[in-house]
Amino acid sequence: MSDPVDDLENGVVLAELGGYGDGPYCAKHGAGAALVMLGTYIVDPSDNVPYPEAFVFKPDRSRYMPYLLKHVAAARTGGSKVGISVATVEISHTLDFLSAAEAAGADYVSLCAHSSMEMFVREGLGEQLCRRENAALLKEWASAILEGVNIPVIFKIGLTEPAETVDAVHILASIGIPVVHINIRQCKPESEGLDVLRELSGVCQCLISGGGIQDVEGARRVLAAGADAIAIGTAAMKDPALCGHVQEILREDVSIML
Repeated sequence: MSDPVDDLENGVVLAELGGYGDGPYCAKHGAGAALVMLGTYIVDPSDNVPYPEAFVFKPDRSRYMPYLLKHVAAARTGGSKVGISVATVEISHTLDFLSAAEAAGADYVSLCAHSSMEMFVREGLGEQLCRRENAALLKEWASAILEGVNIPVIFKIGLTEPAETVDAVHILASIGIPVVHINIRQCKPESEGLDVLRELSGVCQCLISGGGIQDVEGARRVLAAGADAIAIGTAAMKDPALCGHVQEILREDVSIML
């Protein structure tokens, strides 16, 4: 099984790019990264999910298992570990999709607790899952996913409110979620998110953070604040070589320090 510290420390993650992040796209735009995240995919029985059609599946393994096999293999050609991200309203749909991702050869699975889509937030899910009033629901989902798969689990969350974000990461770490990915929105020196990273340094096994990283300086700033790895999304869409370039320099930084 993958070890998040060995795989990701001082590394680069190609973040989920819903509507774009399929296997071939991740292989190209995340080439040379430590990890590429496919998705986020939505699994839901509805016929009118307001999301790119290619990233929405009915809750039926026969519909998404062939896709996952094909796209995990395609993503791996870029030389990175491969993760799959999902968002659902029913926990049973998440568990089935992520167990299928594991069977398809993914190295990591992720729950997107970051979405602002109404179909999720009205159920206390998406970005609402890390609110204090939903702590019991967060524990329920985290515990079920940990029990449902045998590969490392990532929870992707946003910076909805700093104190609540800190509380949520402590909850996830206490349950045993090994990897938390926080989108801090921006990484400028005065960013509020950098203060949150400093507070969370060392709380979980591996802390990934992104949000506005466009270059090596931004990546170094996020690592210095306490993240173990950095995530790049939008900037990688504009420059497919960016993830590999930043990854190479960050690993060189470590070699120099040693």
